[in-house]
Amino acid sequence: MIGHIVRKELLVNLQSMRFLVGLVVSALMMGIVGYVLVEDYATRMQKYIADVAEHRAALAETKVYSMVAVDVDIPPSPLSVFSRGSQNLPTTLHVSPFHVPSLIDEGGASASIGLNGTSSHADNPLLRMFSSIDLGFVISTILSLFAVLLVFDSFSGEREQGTLKLLLTSSAGRVHLLAGKYVGALVTLAIPLTVGFLEVMILWALHPSLSFDAQVWAGVGLVYCASLLFLSSFLAMALFLSLYATESSSCLMYLLLAWVTVSVVIPAGGGYVAEYFRPKGLREIMLSEAKQASAHLSNELERLNYRQKGGWNNAWTDWFGAESILGLTQQEANNRLAYNQKVVPMKLQYAEDRYRVVESYAQGLLSWSRTREDLIRPSLCVDYGNVVQALAGTDLNTFDDLVQKSRLYRDAMMAYLRPKSETSLWFTRIFEYPDMEPTEKNQQYWQSLIEKEGQRAVEKIMSWDRVSSLDLTSMPPPSVNMRGVTERALHALPDGILLFAASVVFIGLSMIRVRHYPLN
Repeated sequence: MIGHIVRKELLVNLQSMRFLVGLVVSALMMGIVGYVLVEDYATRMQKYIADVAEHRAALAETKVYSMVAVDVDIPPSPLSVFSRGSQNLPTTLHVSPFHVPSLIDEGGASASIGLNGTSSHADNPLLRMFSSIDLGFVISTILSLFAVLLVFDSFSGEREQGTLKLLLTSSAGRVHLLAGKYVGALVTLAIPLTVGFLEVMILWALHPSLSFDAQVWAGVGLVYCASLLFLSSFLAMALFLSLYATESSSCLMYLLLAWVTVSVVIPAGGGYVAEYFRPKGLREIMLSEAKQASAHLSNELERLNYRQKGGWNNAWTDWFGAESILGLTQQEANNRLAYNQKVVPMKLQYAEDRYRVVESYAQGLLSWSRTREDLIRPSLCVDYGNVVQALAGTDLNTFDDLVQKSRLYRDAMMAYLRPKSETSLWFTRIFEYPDMEPTEKNQQYWQSLIEKEGQRAVEKIMSWDRVSSLDLTSMPPPSVNMRGVTERALHALPDGILLFAASVVFIGLSMIRVRHYPLN
């Protein structure tokens, strides 16, 4: 009996003008947005490939161990066409002995989210990252509105036509009637949804530079199921509200008000309410503590006469970082090694201290951001957006997971580099090239060369370009990988359960209402 009701509702819906308009609008929007984002993904993928090659080449050209730095490039997610997720996230994590990756960097380094910007949320850069228009946005707005227009007159329209009393007293039963209308509307909504997904898959298949593995297609399937679950929950809510309206016009007004509340008011209002929970002075405390750590290291280095020890030829030294020196003697190198026994541990400790200060600030902001998420979670659109972001791997938690993995990689890299800091290879390669050493004999030769050919003749001799690169094959390679589809699905599960629970609750309430629905 339910099957007959489903077929009847489906035929009525397919023959209506609202279905045709909804199908055309949704297919057009998903096609346009899908095309733009597929091209955007292809562009970002090409940039990622170029960045990987550039950073590998830069690492391969490293001359001394203190200059070793690994840039971990984050590949764009193929599923970002469905959810661009948090915007302005870095695409590279910088890992070095003198920098511990953190979610937020008070200096605005490329390894993390800087604090500089023009956002009205100046105290929380995590709140600057708003989602752009993507397929998830199209589904959560256009198709949810389509759901409202599809069922607003499901019962009130039957009443106005005089057929509701007959349907409620028929042998099919009231619950069967409700189930038939619900399933028929859901199948109707599944048509434009499926068309939109097919458009994206065709665009992927036709793109000359894109190819995807089974994990990506599994992710697409999960996003499709999540989208269907979202439409199911929205449809259940719309049917529940429609059961209380006596006229189609008033029902449409109620449902549009509910749609605006769920899609706009709750997400925007929750953000404003979250301002009252903002931790006061957290940024100023972090900046003050970071400044104190920097000043402490500066004072310690001044006490060790650091500035007086940097006067070699072709020398580059960073007060808080790496050093590279060419023109020095064996005695000077020994002096430098003795000096580094004190200085390098201090620099490395400063990197750790700075990380702890910034990370404490980052965790405070994350806690505040989660409070904001909890405030807007009553919105079905927000829950759906969270699910798709998690499945696509474009949410802030996924990025934070990558930052944590990069810190673990730094631990492995430091286990390799720490012993090197006790050798001259940490800062120089001069003894592999005797003609560069500033011995008395070499200096006499350089002076005569300058008189004949000018200063640039000596610059060609004492040049880092002549120095071969370090052999870093034994250094641990970066093992910073994005979560697999199974892990992302588990991460999306809580919000998916909320969508499922919303469907069950609204369907249950609708069943109670339809059992007591008045016949007149």
